[in-house]
Amino acid sequence: MFSPVRDWSEFGPNAALIASFYELYRADRSLVDPKWAEFFDRLIAGSSAEALPESNGYHHQELSNGQAGPGASNAAADADLLSESYREFGHLEAKISPIENGIGTLPRLECLHPNELTPQLAQHLDWLRTVYCGTIGFEFMHLVSAEERAWLIERIESEPGRYAFSEEQKLRILHELVEAEAFESELHRKYVGQTRFSSEGGDTCMPMLDLVREEGPQLGLKEIVIGMAHRARLNVLLNTLGKPLEEVLAECEDQSLYSVVGSGDVKYHMGYSQHYHTQAGSDILLSLAPNPSHLEFVNPIVEGIARARQDLFLNRDRSAVLPVLIHGDAAFCGQGIVPETLNLSLVEGYGTGGTLHIIFNNQVGFTTYSAEGKSSIYCSDIAKAFQAPIFHVNAEDPEACCWVTRLAVEFRQRFGRDVVVDMVCYRKYGHNEGDDPSFTQPTMYAEIKSKKAISSIFVTKLMAQGIAAEDLSHGWREQFRQRFNTAHEMVKSQPPGEACLVHGRLKSRDPITAVPLENLQAIAQTLISYPEDFTIHPKLKQILERRAKSLGDGLGIDWGFGEVLAFGSLVQQGVHVRLSGQDCGRGTFSQRHLMLSDYVSGKHYLPFSALKGGAFEVYNSPLSENAVMGFEFGFGTALQPNLVLWEAQYGDFCNGAQVIIDQFLANSEEAWGQRSGIVLLLPHGYEGQGPEHSTARIERFLQLCAEGNMTVSYPSTSAQYFHLLRNHALSAVRRPLIVFTPKSLLRSSAAASQVDEFVNGAFAPVVGNAYGKGKVKTLLLMSGKIFFEVDAELKKQERDGVRCLRIERFYPFPEEELLAEIKKAGAAAVAWVQEEPENMGAWHFMERELRAKGVKDITYLGRPASASTATGSHRRHSAEQKQLVAEVISFVGR
Repeated sequence: MFSPVRDWSEFGPNAALIASFYELYRADRSLVDPKWAEFFDRLIAGSSAEALPESNGYHHQELSNGQAGPGASNAAADADLLSESYREFGHLEAKISPIENGIGTLPRLECLHPNELTPQLAQHLDWLRTVYCGTIGFEFMHLVSAEERAWLIERIESEPGRYAFSEEQKLRILHELVEAEAFESELHRKYVGQTRFSSEGGDTCMPMLDLVREEGPQLGLKEIVIGMAHRARLNVLLNTLGKPLEEVLAECEDQSLYSVVGSGDVKYHMGYSQHYHTQAGSDILLSLAPNPSHLEFVNPIVEGIARARQDLFLNRDRSAVLPVLIHGDAAFCGQGIVPETLNLSLVEGYGTGGTLHIIFNNQVGFTTYSAEGKSSIYCSDIAKAFQAPIFHVNAEDPEACCWVTRLAVEFRQRFGRDVVVDMVCYRKYGHNEGDDPSFTQPTMYAEIKSKKAISSIFVTKLMAQGIAAEDLSHGWREQFRQRFNTAHEMVKSQPPGEACLVHGRLKSRDPITAVPLENLQAIAQTLISYPEDFTIHPKLKQILERRAKSLGDGLGIDWGFGEVLAFGSLVQQGVHVRLSGQDCGRGTFSQRHLMLSDYVSGKHYLPFSALKGGAFEVYNSPLSENAVMGFEFGFGTALQPNLVLWEAQYGDFCNGAQVIIDQFLANSEEAWGQRSGIVLLLPHGYEGQGPEHSTARIERFLQLCAEGNMTVSYPSTSAQYFHLLRNHALSAVRRPLIVFTPKSLLRSSAAASQVDEFVNGAFAPVVGNAYGKGKVKTLLLMSGKIFFEVDAELKKQERDGVRCLRIERFYPFPEEELLAEIKKAGAAAVAWVQEEPENMGAWHFMERELRAKGVKDITYLGRPASASTATGSHRRHSAEQKQLVAEVISFVGR
């Protein structure tokens, strides 16, 4: 490695720092101050390096004492080097932990403790330690943007900007602390041992959130969407969201709506939404998203909700809606969904203008010490990779916590990126209130047991400032106790009455899904009309022209074009269509082409941008299932005409988001009353591509189906797919839609449909095909690709007395349509045919449903049960497929 200086030690005690600046300069000169860049330019050119760069003009510019010449310059340079050291490493010596047995020993760096100090430099050092080694530890020097670093330096180092709270504001901070602590104290007294995940030890989170809701409108915020785990959730619901105390206590008493109707969820999973009126007279909408116990999985849902609010209701104003994610320390560095979600923050289709992350840093994860749960220095270190500034702050300094929260929100509003506030606190009790943490953290909890409440510490500080706070805090505490007792008595004396059962039972009439031919023709025209400055790929031009021509050539509309017509017709009707997933602009199998790339410049063009009405968006997503599916689920909760789709590259990969599927798609309405209209497009079908490219696990989705919670469909033709999508988007009540889509059939004429089926048709949950004119002796039930293989063989052998029923929608189960067909078939032998192994696919679901409806004798025709989804040998696959069809023919001919 080339270096213009053989021995950096000639630069004295700051040699290591200068060498590190040089490495940054070599990587990218914009990473260092322009004066340092000029210095290294001269050094490389062979000029004298006697004079280091002068002071950057912040606090220490007076250090030259009016002197001229190299001595004055070097004194200022020493101050600069010391400032840079503290800006970058001062956090390592900040007093950020309220307990000694918490965060652990951090490394001591010599650059923070120079041996030789002039009086002026000693004074400057004292000032730097006050700024950077107090109760806030700042990490921002990793930011690539010089503008962002300079802005933060100015805000952090300027006087009197820090802690500029009026007496009234200080008393408001105290009031929030007292209310939070009083609530937890009363819960602990009334509900001994009941799990509530107390905020105690980290109650400072409450005045921090209060500051955001109070000052947010002044910074341009109209809405705040919060996602958080269990810790402090009840307190946030009550004191931040304004949920009535009676409702909170009803859940503690198990006297809520769900006590009568069943299902629901525990009290510390529930969400809430409320308009808040600030002291300044502004209104802001506050929302807390519901979440399961799966820590951090609510993160992408919140981002999707925020993005939908911005896009659909606030003219895409990213600064108007603030996502706030409150994390646990162990989960922030332990759960992979955290970096997956952080990675969305600056991606075009998923950014929300920055998120405020607050880490509720207990310094312990259940029974696991902080040091046992991470390889990094801080639990927040992963956020550095995404260019987020990180502020560590001691929870026992409420003013510092509130000031740094204000700084964080201002940074987000100015620069539109994520920012992290690591509130270092402790957990007064165990993981839950029935747990004894002294078994595993005896020394930590011996110290915590002697801790004063944070409000008591703050009262003492305010009294020393001459602010009469003690009597006020006692009065506030007593007022809250009386309010609590009143609400508690009311809840105990008035259990809930009968409730209307609606979850899973809300239905709407099927909308009209047929579309006039002239509308379809207008959609087709957008595929072959381009801006003058756009050069279409020659091969793609021919493909799209053939596609448009198929509207009138009688050869049929293939699957990809049927989908295009569905999307386009919805846009014409004012629907917002949003499609995302890996490679979905073109489509994994090159079947879609709704994001075109200029053949010369590579720039993108969306053909549907020419359509009037709604809007169409398509985004190639990051290589993530979990976060992206979660994001789209959140987006799909918006109460606005929209069609939100997530497409898997292959259906097999959707289990990378199994938590989102299990805890949100299947469960959210019944648990929390939260509905999403998300559509999953899952390529499925056995085609000899091995166990990772064959199945979207139909059986797993069907196992989750109950109480009308979702629709699961396997359409076999382009028209069926067209009507299915339109029906879903135009329905008044929408729930998740799971669609198993084809691969080899995408361009097959067998799966293509005639124009009349789009202009006059509708979705049919069961489709029948008869073979021969004789009485039906055999009734074959099946779904998807296997039908076309069986159909071809039946026609080839000219079989008679056979009827095939394609089950196009598994759930809700098409009872009426299917039983009518079975009744019509009389005494015919009934079989279920599938290409998936016996322990997979729809077989067990169909057998259970049919037997429950009185159809007792059903034969299974398909692969035997298998631990693996499919063979890895294409030759073996072909043999199995041939044998399967032969078994079907044999059953027909018996």
